[in-house]
Amino acid sequence: MNVMEESGLLVEKLEETLKHIKKLSMRTYLKFLPKIELHAHLNGSLNDKILKELGCEEDSIMQYKKLTQSIDKSDNTLQECFDVFKIAQNATKTQESVYLATKSVIEDFVRDGVVYLELRTTPRSEINMSKEEYIESVIRGIESLSGSKEKIFVKLILSIDRRHDKKTSEESLKIILKMREKYPNIIKGIDFSGNPNAGEFDAALFEEARKNGLKTSIHCAEIQNDDETKRILEFGPDRIGHATYLHPLYGGSQENWDLYCKKKIPVECCLTSNVVCGTSQSFPEHHIQEWINGSLPFSINTDDKGVFSTSLSREYQLVQRHFKLTGSNLWQISYDAIDYSFASAKEKEKMQYYLLQWLYLCHDMIYKKVDPNIDDDFCEGIADGFWNKLHMLEQQ
Repeated sequence: MNVMEESGLLVEKLEETLKHIKKLSMRTYLKFLPKIELHAHLNGSLNDKILKELGCEEDSIMQYKKLTQSIDKSDNTLQECFDVFKIAQNATKTQESVYLATKSVIEDFVRDGVVYLELRTTPRSEINMSKEEYIESVIRGIESLSGSKEKIFVKLILSIDRRHDKKTSEESLKIILKMREKYPNIIKGIDFSGNPNAGEFDAALFEEARKNGLKTSIHCAEIQNDDETKRILEFGPDRIGHATYLHPLYGGSQENWDLYCKKKIPVECCLTSNVVCGTSQSFPEHHIQEWINGSLPFSINTDDKGVFSTSLSREYQLVQRHFKLTGSNLWQISYDAIDYSFASAKEKEKMQYYLLQWLYLCHDMIYKKVDPNIDDDFCEGIADGFWNKLHMLEQQ
């Protein structure tokens, strides 16, 4: 199908979907908006259904989502957030379960109107699964749903765990580089993640990754640690994750902020994650406002949509609601995120064209029906159905 036919199909199916709808919620508009997700951890993004299919009991599923149930989110700690990931890890100890989990997560993002997704995960071994087999299983899930004929591109970022010693990290990097040679169009980057209270950033390790063609997305300033933050900024990764304690008003140092403003590294912002984990006090007080007000590069992301009971549409709505952005502002955030992605030049061009066509052909058709006074869930399901139909039609 050529681009003109694809644009015509998009408009046709949207008109058909909205034909009898008089009003939409802002959340529904945001589900229609094509979005870019750059910071999503596989094991934190599982929904209830796939957890049950993988053998999790109800108690375990409740534990997986317990952080969003507490009334006072400030009582949550980062350690509690990392503890719940063990539930997903225990459910994905075979190649088939890793494959099914990956496929389920991608399908969720498709239904939420995500057209480009960068999944990230730490390669791990189990009794009957090597690290290489773990990566292969994730890639099998990606290949089952991603590609030029689908409505979503999916790339993979492989992580180095902060808790691991130098030798283990070097061995992990060797495996990552070996697998990248095999899957250069899928494995695009490397991350440094895990509990920020453990380990320290090793610039030499990530310089080796960069020399071998990997993009770098580094978790940075999740906690107050000015020395490490400075070393990460001096290294100059392609993107940084969270940056919660980077700005001086949020516990960071002026020296690091000045360095950041010179480098202008795109930040992967994750609002619900920060508030639920207690590193941000509230949504209105979230540090993303410094990037918005300063016209600095950032993207909106989910981090762990399963653990935090969120979606990318919901994260966009939080930004819209608390920082008074318009539909066009939110479209621009999504469009700008394409530039920050690890997609190929050709893939970026295709996504940019798609978002521009959506802006010119679809935005007004949807936005004029938005009523800010109606419930978030009002007609939300029609956007799910639209993306499902469009996705399936592209497979025919």
